[in-house]
Amino acid sequence: MSLRNILLIGVLLGAAPAFAHHTFSVEYDASKCSDMTGTLTKVDWENPHVYFYVDLKDSDNQVSSWSFEAVSVAFLKRSGIQKQDFLDNMGKVVTVRACLGKSASAKRAAAETLKMADGRTVRVGSDYEHGQN
Repeated sequence: MSLRNILLIGVLLGAAPAFAHHTFSVEYDASKCSDMTGTLTKVDWENPHVYFYVDLKDSDNQVSSWSFEAVSVAFLKRSGIQKQDFLDNMGKVVTVRACLGKSASAKRAAAETLKMADGRTVRVGSDYEHGQN
């Protein structure tokens, strides 16, 4: 195989994750951000994004599970946040500041901050409301 072909394959393989990654504005609406309080039920500690799940009650007291997208594992670790922080709050009431997904039926949002049961608030996403991605 020629050097040219090897380089071409390397470029194509390296570019694939970049194309697979979405931009915030495609999936979420920065004008529809709010605080949501419920019970933390699950965390998927993986890249490219950490996801955590919170059971929220609507105005009729019906419970639905919401998915919240956070930043990467590496970003959270650099910020001093570990998977154990989520596990320690499992089953407890937390408050998420998040921007809703554009699909209203999807029950998902991009998380900005997470207020743990002990009152500590941590940044788990960008400040989308103020244009700081």
